Order: sequence, then C-alpha cells, then structure tokens
Amino acid sequence: MGYAPSTFHAGTGEDFFLKEGFLTGMDPLITNSTTIAAFSDSDGTALTITNSVAKSATGAAASWAGYNLSASKTKLLAIAYVHSSTSNYVGLGFHDGTMPASTLVDSYEATFDGAGGHSELAKYVSGSLTAVQTETTIFQNDAVLSAVWGIGLYVDGSDNVQKSFLKSGSGQWIQILADTETDHSSFQSIYLRHDADSARFISPIYCWGS
Repeated sequence: MGYAPSTFHAGTGEDFFLKEGFLTGMDPLITNSTTIAAFSDSDGTALTITNSVAKSATGAAASWAGYNLSASKTKLLAIAYVHSSTSNYVGLGFHDGTMPASTLVDSYEATFDGAGGHSELAKYVSGSLTAVQTETTIFQNDAVLSAVWGIGLYVDGSDNVQKSFLKSGSGQWIQILADTETDHSSFQSIYLRHDADSARFISPIYCWGS
C-alpha cells in the first residue's frame, strides 16, 4: 500500500513539526507507519496488536505499553493516533530510563483525560503523578462515538521544555499545552498510556529524537 508523501506527512505531522523547528537535528527512532511493532514491555491491561491497531481489553486499569530506545535522548517528539472508547484517559509519554518493571516512575506525558474533562500535560516523579497543565476547552472525550484524534508530545531536557499537540479529526496539528518543568533531563523509552476499556492506538505512531 503506497502513500503520497504530502498525505502521509500530514498524518505524522512531519511537515508541521519541521516547519515549526521541533524536528531540527532529530532522527526517526520509531516508525510504525502502517503496522504496529511489538512492544518492549507493558503493565496493566495489555494492548493486542492487529496490524495498524493496538486495542486494550475492557475493564478499567491504569496501563501502559512502550518501547525502549537504544540510547538515552535529551530531545524527543512522538505522535500517535488514539481512540479512547470509554477509557478515562489516553495518551503517550517519555520515561527517564527503560520501561519499568511495573508502574511508571519518572516521566513526562500528554493525555486526553475524558473523565476529567480536559487535555493534560503531566509528570511522574518517583512514582507520583502530578498534572502540570490542563486545557478544558479542547480534548477527546471518553466516548464510543468520539472521532480518532492525534496526540503528540515534545520534550527538551536540556532547556526544560515540554509541549503537547493534538490533531482533531481531519483538522491540522496544533499546540495545546506547554510547561518548563525541571525534573527530567534525559529519556530512554516511549510509552502509550491508557485506562483500558477498549482504548485503541492507531498507526502512524512515530518518535523522533536526538
């Protein structure tokens, strides 16, 4: 199956992120273009991969599935397409080290928190989760009839920058939240975050880094 470059880059947001300068000096690290590769590790309710979709089972449970990177990175950008179904929240994040044995420990993450009624930028520090920014005027709702949306996260550990992005339906990528937390300076894994309840992650799922 082929893709016209302009169409495919619109999906990954590459044209937008290049134009805005976020991809300067970065290399592709994860390129789930049409199918989703097996995860390095997971915790909670597993995601079952069928070609371009990774779907969780029913029953709420704080969960993640992720990929370890070959080396630690200070700057990362990742995007994924998501459908929360009735999952309270859905999104993605970057963990300081490789994926942990169980619960998340130290990371930044961006989620659509449908149950809470907002988009969220949050951090884990020593296993404790704190929301650092929220936006109540635009988010993907936790409903079966919601459209598939794109979500993105950019971090720069050297300059203490965190930014979240979304793409609603057929709309363009836009920046939603930003912060300057100082807790994490390097990252060695990317994870998909969900609360089970039939949440879906859909390709393209991409990560760039340096």
